[in-house]
Amino acid sequence: MEHLFKIFVYEEGDLPLFHNGPCKDIYSTEGIFLSLMETTTHFRTRDPEEAHVYFLPFSVVMILEHLFDPIIRDKAVLGRVMGDYVHTISTKYPYWNRSLGADHFMLSCHDWTHKLSVT
Repeated sequence: MEHLFKIFVYEEGDLPLFHNGPCKDIYSTEGIFLSLMETTTHFRTRDPEEAHVYFLPFSVVMILEHLFDPIIRDKAVLGRVMGDYVHTISTKYPYWNRSLGADHFMLSCHDWTHKLSVT
């Protein structure tokens, strides 16, 4: 299975929100995984037709760090970013639409609700 399993990584999106994440703090698993998906070819394929799953390479930490305003406290910012991203993916590629996203995955290796909680 390890030799056959292939992941397609979407290339849409710019740093720092996409294709990047922290690698040296308590949320480092997110950044390390993003980095490995960008640099390793063991599981990654550049041909979406041969992929088994599709990776959405965004960083929850970076989205919250760069777009969440602690004064306005808009908890829907992550939903808007992801909605826009999925819209971009689903209009450019057929893969989201053929499975309604069932073969797509993202990584969120931490509980980030404390940053969004109302005090």
